[in-house]
Amino acid sequence: MNNLLADADLCVKCGLCLPHCPTYNKTQNENESPRGRIALIQAWAGKHLETSKKLVEHIDNCLLCRSCERACPAVVPYGRLINNFREQIKGERDATLSVSLMKRISHNKTAGRLAQSGLKFYQTTALQKTARLLKLPELLRLDKIDRLLPDYHEPKPLAPFYPATTDVKGNVGLFVGCMGSLLDHETVDAAIKVLTAAGFNVSIPEQQTCCGALDLHDGDTQTSEQLAATNCSAFAENSLDAVVTIASGCGSQMREYRQADFAKKVVDISQFLVKSGCDLSDQLRPLAASVCLHTPCSLKNVMREEQGALKLLQQITDIKIRPLPAAIQCCGSAGSYMLDHPQMSQALLNDLLNVALEDRPEYLVSSNIGCALHISAGLRERGVALKVLHPITLIARQLK
Repeated sequence: MNNLLADADLCVKCGLCLPHCPTYNKTQNENESPRGRIALIQAWAGKHLETSKKLVEHIDNCLLCRSCERACPAVVPYGRLINNFREQIKGERDATLSVSLMKRISHNKTAGRLAQSGLKFYQTTALQKTARLLKLPELLRLDKIDRLLPDYHEPKPLAPFYPATTDVKGNVGLFVGCMGSLLDHETVDAAIKVLTAAGFNVSIPEQQTCCGALDLHDGDTQTSEQLAATNCSAFAENSLDAVVTIASGCGSQMREYRQADFAKKVVDISQFLVKSGCDLSDQLRPLAASVCLHTPCSLKNVMREEQGALKLLQQITDIKIRPLPAAIQCCGSAGSYMLDHPQMSQALLNDLLNVALEDRPEYLVSSNIGCALHISAGLRERGVALKVLHPITLIARQLK
């Protein structure tokens, strides 16, 4: 409680955060702004406000995009403040079936393998089509997950080590992420292909697990810290120059682990390749295509590595890249937010898609799987056949 008050008291209520908050911009409600939420937590921690459903709703409506942190002159640790509050009122919040299912699959490798088998049967037979016709996902309250599912692709078993295919520049560990290994095999394969082509030996520890973001944002700090300890142990090999991530949501979580020696090695894959001085231009085929670049909030506001993907993609000859304007603040994915807050999530997604589709791009790239799944679902619902890829996947496709 003292930590909550100490963090909240840093806020001087200047309001510079307001234009940067997606939920405030949509509602114009002070309770849906960073300043308003901090005031609510401050009053609650000071015992001037009782715990109530309304109070919890206002805090839970936050996307934790952390755009406010970049604008804050007082450097209020807003993300930590929200997470600490959720830990304090954990018993007052009910986990939805969708989030509980995601956590079970992400934490347990056996459950993950069962989910993989289940997805194969569900998507490669007539079951998914029949279920949707009968509206079974809605009846089972799993429709928010069902809409996100990409086409099924058979995964390839991952080896623990992939040697560089050219002169060795270093050794990296690849964090594949629980959702990446389940739903985005192409990005995992692309990361291995590009890193080894750039001269890096790639280690993929089998012991790695979920980054812990779902648990931390759900108020379960204990589980989050247990998962962090497991990942730190899995990547403990001293010879690793970096722990490379292909999902900025995971990367931003691991960048803030208490284990500082591990956290400082975590880097987004595009940023890593650019900072390592990797020039792949001679190895890449030209691509005369327009690309809309989406930069996830976690990459912009937490990892602060938003230029990596742009600079890496610029190594492809003839490519035309158009980043989304700054006015598009968040896609609405925000981890499990899109499952629990579909109305706000959809409103933010519509803003993004309206702008992204103006120039009719041939590709849309995003560095976070949650954002990519959410955007892809929105495109399918509009009947738009636009492929959403990770930047590293587009690079891998162009390798000679």
